[in-house]
Amino acid sequence: MTATAAPIHREDAAWLAGLLDGEGCFDSPRGNPRVRVKMSDLDVVLRAADVMGATTYNENSWREDYKPLMVAQTTGDNAVAVMRAILPWLGSRRSAKVTEIITAHTAKKAGRIRLVRVERAA
Repeated sequence: MTATAAPIHREDAAWLAGLLDGEGCFDSPRGNPRVRVKMSDLDVVLRAADVMGATTYNENSWREDYKPLMVAQTTGDNAVAVMRAILPWLGSRRSAKVTEIITAHTAKKAGRIRLVRVERAA
């Protein structure tokens, strides 16, 4: 379960946008919006989680000589709220992806679209 964030202050939104534009992931698996950041700078991930109202978890590296990783992740309506808050500071590629996710989520919630899983041929 993802925590719900309080409104994001302008300075925090700008900081988070810079971080997520370079290190974040915006996607919508099975139609559920998600914002994630994964990195070895634990203090930065914890700050991002605090700003986003996100949950965190540790992830082991696939190589023993790599640093441990931490992930901050939020989904659903809270992810959309985060996306809306940081949108003015994102670059064009991330901005387009975030806008696509927000638009699809808004249409889905309004009942205008229904996401259907399509099986792909091998």
